[in-house]
Amino acid sequence: MSLRCSRRFVPSLHKITAALMLTLLPAATMAAQTATQPVFRVNTRIVILDVVVTDKKGNVVNNLKQDDFTVYEDKQLQTIRTFEPPSAHVMPPSPDGKPLVTSAADLPRIGNAPVTILVLDELNTAFSDMAFARQSLQKYLNAQPEILNQPTALLVASNTKFQLLQDYTQKRADVLSALKAHFPEYPWKMANSGKSGPGAVERISQTLASLLQIAEASRGTPGRKNIIWVGVNAPGVDLINADPVTEQAVTSIVKRVTQTLLAARVTVFYIDPTINSSATVGVMVPGDDSDSDTFVDTDPFGSDINFNEFAPATGGKIFMSRNDVNNEIATSIDNGASYYTLSYSPANHNEDASKYRNIKIKLSDPNLIATTREGYYPEADNANNMAADTTLDAKQRTGMLQLELSEAALSTLAYNGLAITVQKSANKKTWRLTIASKGLTWSPQADGSQSTEITALAVAFDDSRNNSKGKYRTIGKSKMLGHIAHELTGERKANDPASDAATFELPVVIPSGTSRLRFVVRDAVSGKIGTFDLKN
Repeated sequence: MSLRCSRRFVPSLHKITAALMLTLLPAATMAAQTATQPVFRVNTRIVILDVVVTDKKGNVVNNLKQDDFTVYEDKQLQTIRTFEPPSAHVMPPSPDGKPLVTSAADLPRIGNAPVTILVLDELNTAFSDMAFARQSLQKYLNAQPEILNQPTALLVASNTKFQLLQDYTQKRADVLSALKAHFPEYPWKMANSGKSGPGAVERISQTLASLLQIAEASRGTPGRKNIIWVGVNAPGVDLINADPVTEQAVTSIVKRVTQTLLAARVTVFYIDPTINSSATVGVMVPGDDSDSDTFVDTDPFGSDINFNEFAPATGGKIFMSRNDVNNEIATSIDNGASYYTLSYSPANHNEDASKYRNIKIKLSDPNLIATTREGYYPEADNANNMAADTTLDAKQRTGMLQLELSEAALSTLAYNGLAITVQKSANKKTWRLTIASKGLTWSPQADGSQSTEITALAVAFDDSRNNSKGKYRTIGKSKMLGHIAHELTGERKANDPASDAATFELPVVIPSGTSRLRFVVRDAVSGKIGTFDLKN
């Protein structure tokens, strides 16, 4: 079945994101009324932890072995299945002193090495603090080598969009030039909305949607993604005094964002550039107490929803009320670059998705501190694919599908959850989409073959209204000329189960004036998304 082509099919990202909480309210109520008992099932879930170890002075420690780590989940000892030291995540050497990465297309060249994502929050930050944040970021970059140690991207969250200013690169000059070329917007939405009411809900929704975009776009990059988010905290949501319907709806959205961040191995470092005093806010991490008997059973999102909670929840840190933001950025990036990776399969097979699982790491040396994610919500079926959530009705699932495709279609980020290439077919009436098989979900058929299903979307843009400054372009003014989407199926024969790629044919009529085509493909089961851009 194909989705009907309509200009209304891809609405404004922020409008549909702000409306998402209201859309989910009926489903949340239904779930609360019908879920009378937890569901138990045997699972093979693997929990992956990226762990930074420091001494009491904050110096990173990189010489530990697997036996130095003990992992607890809800006080229960876990068996470590895999272990990688920090040496497994280093950047490969650059050939001839040249950077390995100058765009997102180069990320496969770095293997399991981490990447840095710098985000300037202009949606929730006063204009004066915005200027200080930009100056601090520029000061940090000026102190770095000409070739950055990690691939780095620069993005901005503003009143109307979440925009890529500079694609992943190791060229310091490119990031600096993109930063200098950007003119920030006045935060009129913050000035008009305050800390409560529909406007505040829209702002926190936009902020969470921005985090979700980063996670979805980077699911194909295997290493750790460190988000350095510089801005003032978005409005919070008080769950204690909220009505049950609102509480259930907000909690569902937060779980969606949290699960996607952790599945994509995204860690958030939150830096508030507001200057009040010289103090660092301490963050409770799972390794702070050496005795497992002192384990505290807490849900970081149990009483209220605050954006800065995503930092410790994902293994990052919070920095507030400091006047050395450039040093905070440097510390966050350095900590995010050196980490151990270990995994375990939870001994507790209870799939009660409402119960937050707390994680604690104990080290053999009590003088060392291990920082990792605080915990997680058990992932129900299709946890990272709300478009397939059975607690939503058909209309709501369609809305979720539209939301995910809209985000990817209108985004300036390259999504790599699926590896895709596109070329014009020989008949010149369709476009051939080639997708790496390993990213797709394959279902066995009765005849021994396997099938897969995707949603494919093609969007035509006119970028002529964008501002050009050398190779740095602002594409926020792109005009969408039209789009078409189809649900497509692929098959591989029983005697060829290991085929490297699957091909699909998508009919596309290019509107007059098109300067860019963006193709979006989404796996129907996993929800993984890949994009491919063609320019005339």
